[in-house]
Amino acid sequence: MTQTYQNNKHKNYTQTNNKQHKQLAPLMNVFETAMNNGFYGSVEVKLENGQITIIKKTESIKLP
Repeated sequence: MTQTYQNNKHKNYTQTNNKQHKQLAPLMNVFETAMNNGFYGSVEVKLENGQITIIKKTESIKLP
């Protein structure tokens, strides 16, 4: 995922914490895809010892 951040604080954060950035990249990709596709549902993130272990995306159908 390639993304340009406008917030300089966040840019510095990702440069200095590359390991954490690698952990967050798949999660950000899930959010970016969901938002671009008009996703309706929930995203669950499970952590183990401070590390992301599972990202679960559940799509729902909203009835009129």
